[in-house]
Amino acid sequence: MTRHPRLSRPEDIIQRAVFEHLRVRGAPGVFAFHPANGGYRKPIEAAVLKGLGVRAGVPDVIAVHKGRCYGLELKAPGGRPTEAQLATIAAMEAAGAFCCVAESLDRALALLEAWGLLRGQASITAHKGISR
Repeated sequence: MTRHPRLSRPEDIIQRAVFEHLRVRGAPGVFAFHPANGGYRKPIEAAVLKGLGVRAGVPDVIAVHKGRCYGLELKAPGGRPTEAQLATIAAMEAAGAFCCVAESLDRALALLEAWGLLRGQASITAHKGISR
C-alpha cells in the first residue's frame, strides 16, 4: 500500500498549518519565516553553508515582533527535539529569544497566541484548518 507523502510527514502538515494561521491571524507587524536548514546536503555544499553561518538545530518557526525574537520547534505528538535543537534553543534563549518546543498544532497555536503573535484564539479543531 502506497502512503500519501503528506501523511508520512506530520510535522510538515503542522508547519503548513502554523504558517497559514500566521498569514490569516498574525498580529500586525509580525515577521515570521522558516529557516530552510534541513535536508540532505552533499559534504562540500554542507561545508560551504556552515562557513556561511548556517547553524544546526534552528527552530522551525522564527518570528520577530516588537523587537523580540521567538523560536518555535514543531514536533508531531510524541516527537522529541534532537540534541542540536536543544542546544540551539538554549543558545537563543541565552541571547534573549523566547523559544519553545510544541508537540502538536494545538500546542503551537496556543504558544503563538500566548506570545501575542496571533490574534484571536483557535478552536479545539484547529488541526483541521483555520478556525477563525
